[in-house]
Amino acid sequence: MYSLLNISGLTIGIAGFLMILFYIVDEKSYDRFYSNSGDIYRITSHWGTEEGSQYATAPPPLGQSLKDISEVEAVTRILKWNDFTVQPETGPNADQIFREASVFYAEPNFFEVFDFEILAGSSIALEGGKSVIITESTAKRYFGEIPTAEVVGKNLLIGSGSTDLMMVTSVIKDIPSQSHFHFDMLVHNIEMHREIFLMDNWMWSILHTYVKVKTNQKDALSGKLKQIVDNEIRPRLSGDQASTDFYFGLQPVQDIHLHSHLLREHEVNGYQSYVNILSLVGLIVLSLASINFMNLSTAKSTKRSLEVGVRKVMGSKRFQLVGQFMAEAFVLVLVSTLLSLVLVELSNGLFNQISGKQIRFNIFQLSWIWGVIPLLILSLSVLAGFYPAFYLSSFQPLKVIKGVQIQGKNTIGLRSGLVVFQFSISLILIICALIVQRQLGFIQKSNIGFDREQLLIVHNDGEIKNEEREIFKSRFASSSLIASLAFSTGIPLPGNFQMRGFSLPENNADNGMNWYESDDDYVTTLKMEIKSGRNFSDIPGSDKSKALINERAAAILGISENPIGQKIIKNQGADDEAELEVIGILMDFNFESLREEIKPLVIEYMDDYFLRDYITVRLKPGDFDAGISALQATWKEFEPRVPMNYTFLDEDFQAIYRSEMQMGKLMNALTMISIFIAFLGLFGLTAYTVQQRSKEIGIRKVFGAGHAEIFLLLSVSYVKLIAISCLIGIPLAYLLIGRWLDDFAFKVPFELWIFLTAGFGCLGLAIVTVAFQSYKSIGTNPIKILKSL
Repeated sequence: MYSLLNISGLTIGIAGFLMILFYIVDEKSYDRFYSNSGDIYRITSHWGTEEGSQYATAPPPLGQSLKDISEVEAVTRILKWNDFTVQPETGPNADQIFREASVFYAEPNFFEVFDFEILAGSSIALEGGKSVIITESTAKRYFGEIPTAEVVGKNLLIGSGSTDLMMVTSVIKDIPSQSHFHFDMLVHNIEMHREIFLMDNWMWSILHTYVKVKTNQKDALSGKLKQIVDNEIRPRLSGDQASTDFYFGLQPVQDIHLHSHLLREHEVNGYQSYVNILSLVGLIVLSLASINFMNLSTAKSTKRSLEVGVRKVMGSKRFQLVGQFMAEAFVLVLVSTLLSLVLVELSNGLFNQISGKQIRFNIFQLSWIWGVIPLLILSLSVLAGFYPAFYLSSFQPLKVIKGVQIQGKNTIGLRSGLVVFQFSISLILIICALIVQRQLGFIQKSNIGFDREQLLIVHNDGEIKNEEREIFKSRFASSSLIASLAFSTGIPLPGNFQMRGFSLPENNADNGMNWYESDDDYVTTLKMEIKSGRNFSDIPGSDKSKALINERAAAILGISENPIGQKIIKNQGADDEAELEVIGILMDFNFESLREEIKPLVIEYMDDYFLRDYITVRLKPGDFDAGISALQATWKEFEPRVPMNYTFLDEDFQAIYRSEMQMGKLMNALTMISIFIAFLGLFGLTAYTVQQRSKEIGIRKVFGAGHAEIFLLLSVSYVKLIAISCLIGIPLAYLLIGRWLDDFAFKVPFELWIFLTAGFGCLGLAIVTVAFQSYKSIGTNPIKILKSL
């Protein structure tokens, strides 16, 4: 039993630690596969210190300026503008049309900064006027299973109405999952390059700009970026903007995934704090398994004391005994580690399902794991075996052989302290896991100010044109499947709207606010609430230059008392300056993450918008598939070539919290492991306690002690230890989880039942464990017990 308990606890503890280690290595390995990844930086734009004014992008002219700076080895820029409609000119899929969302406009020198693996073609593949680079999997989708070398030179028809013929000039290996941006296709288009990349507009941060900096030249480049701000940006700032602390940041590409949460990020990034939390919990799980070994070894000391005494009488030295016990610990750790590797391999699929990763636990192909495993075995052998080895080897042979009690108060106190530590940690993890799940449930079900259920978002890249919007909407006026639909240039998700400056006519103080346009059905489709005023009119064009604003925007503009009819100026002094009339106040709603406070929002009436927009569709309850099919059929009437690209808003909303969801699931798994290890240790300790006190139990029963009295005798010491664990664990859990919740502007309150549930749950499990072990001893005839002693 001793070996089984130790090996089980160590195996599960090591397996949990290794799986968390794989996760951490994956999170920390983002953007490190480039040959000079340490020299690659992204230029970011910061309008002051507020989070709502910091961008992962930079203005177009900056790229041209950087090319003339000696500290810069190379600079390249990319742009995500719209979706692409693609049709192979030849091949088995020549009759199919693909809607591609992961497409970037790029510059010809892209590979000078990002050296992705090229399978066919060359690194100067974008030099031509209309050339594309595609990934290996995209090549297979278009042209089937042919050699990649044969894909180069093939043509793609790109566009819906008037198609452009573009040539595949290179095929690259699929982008690794550990990248902060992913694409299926890179396009270089001379017209787009001239229109956007060469634009002389220092106030529009639109391009993701990357530089490869010469060795040890980062500080010098930072100084020159300050000079560019002084020469190009500050002269263009006027009014209140003149005092804005604008600056360009140099962000290491290796830091983006865990440390960057700016506007216009390519993808949702992770959090370094979550990696730190999981690292700590992984080490704790490992330490709990080691504590089990120490506790069981010292508890078992009475069984081995005679062995130690005899060995010492026969001439064994203390260092020999220490070596023996350390060797035993090493063997148990080695066996446990080998079993844990098997368990890790078997749990690969389950772990990926829990973590949302696609990690392959192939220990034979990962060189770093062979450095970790020996170190882990050695560390655990010393950690788990050091104290028991020195404790057991310290017994005095004469006292042992005479049968003198060899367990001292210090050993019992240490063992009790370790049990308290185990259950304090388990209690902290239980409380934290419960509150994390409560917060995630709150995120999923909270009232964010509009109804996000049953909403379908169709990405309209000009397929349904300005003049066709009302006709398209009229097709569903009496539909039994579609409740309503609306057009807008933004949707309530981070990064899916724009920023504009707003001020009052009599005050040129410019306030940066979130902005997009919508038609008259938008508010009703999303079921937003209008606090005062009215919605846009259903008469087309009648509300041109009118706007709805939220409560927060009204407060910032200082018009909360009498907002209806107020005039506000959009982008005062800019080419697109416009005067808007406020006709309604929307109740504040969350259009970003619940981590953020609600920010000001202006929704302008949608009139003659020609760029990419969205169609928000509210499906009626029931047959969603039929509703989607009806939409697709109508879509094909207006644009037969382009497939309809859509997502569900609630699923898009959940994707914002991918890191939280992953951490929550991993926390649950680690909490279960820690509870199992702690109670495994308690199971072993109670078994030895019952065995050690069997003579006492027999005598007490002879003198009339009942079952309840014996059970109370055996359990009271452990109940005290659990109670002490509660006194330690609950306040610590309150402080720790409180710090995590502080990252959310909207969060669940602390509730007493969570702490009581965790505390009484641990206590109940401990009592059940003691009862299970003591039942047989309590029910045994005391005469039999005394005869066997």
